[in-house]
Amino acid sequence: MAVVMNFTEKYRNKQLDFERKTLQELSLIQIESMIHETFDHFMKPIAAYRQTIIDMCLDYAVESFLLGASYGRFGYYGEALETVYHRSQKRFKTLLDDFFDFWMFWLYTDDMVNESLYMACEAYLYYWWKEGFEATVRRYRLRLH
Repeated sequence: MAVVMNFTEKYRNKQLDFERKTLQELSLIQIESMIHETFDHFMKPIAAYRQTIIDMCLDYAVESFLLGASYGRFGYYGEALETVYHRSQKRFKTLLDDFFDFWMFWLYTDDMVNESLYMACEAYLYYWWKEGFEATVRRYRLRLH
């Protein structure tokens, strides 16, 4: 008599193990410096909620990093970064829109500031997506996956 396996549970455990290993390469100090570099001028009018905003930016950086990391194996097998990025575009766009909506909750601005905020959000998330992608490619090359 064989043991019946739950493949959903097995897949989830494998995914958690992958995320745990991948997140070991992520530096909170680097994320916080990137947050200050990218969003400090947007935080000035809402300085009272600064820590809440920093925490959420940190969460979105981790999510973007993990999203890029989940596509890293395609880079290892020879696909170009931009090709893989376009493959993940739907999930990335959902993450980006959610992040921008978070910022819009805190800021009431005109269209020009909204556009620059959207571009800052996109650049921030793309940076972390790319870092996750490259970290996974490195892990595959070093056979640490």
